[in-house]
Order: sequence, then structure tokens, then C-alpha cells
Amino acid sequence: MQGLLSQLVQSVIDMPGRFIDIALSDPISAVLILIGATFVGLSSAVFGYLSIGAVLSLFSGAGGRQPPQAGR
Repeated sequence: MQGLLSQLVQSVIDMPGRFIDIALSDPISAVLILIGATFVGLSSAVFGYLSIGAVLSLFSGAGGRQPPQAGR
């Protein structure tokens, strides 16, 4: 298990260097890496924003529907 964890950590450390090598090998590769990074970054930012909003509304009690009023 520790060997797998150490390999995972090492591959995460090595990944930026590999991405740079691939991006510098061809201009199209650089554009594709940039588009992919932008897509993943924006998606993660939107998901984080929505998750934080959900957690805050859970504790603040803001939002949601009110129960129906009697006699209306």
C-alpha cells in the first residue's frame, strides 16, 4: 500500500514536467493542453462555487420554499 501511495505522489510531482515537455513538442499540443486546462479549471471553479453556496445555505437557512399559508 505504501508503495502505491509513494508512486502516486511521485507521479503527481513528475506530471508538470511531462506536460511541459509535451506542450513544447508541438504548437497544437500546447493549444490543446491550454484548452483542456481551461475547461477543467472553469468546471472545477463552478462546482466549487455551487458546493460552497449549498453548504452556506444549509447553515444559514436562506432560500428554499415557505410552507403554504392557511386560508389562502
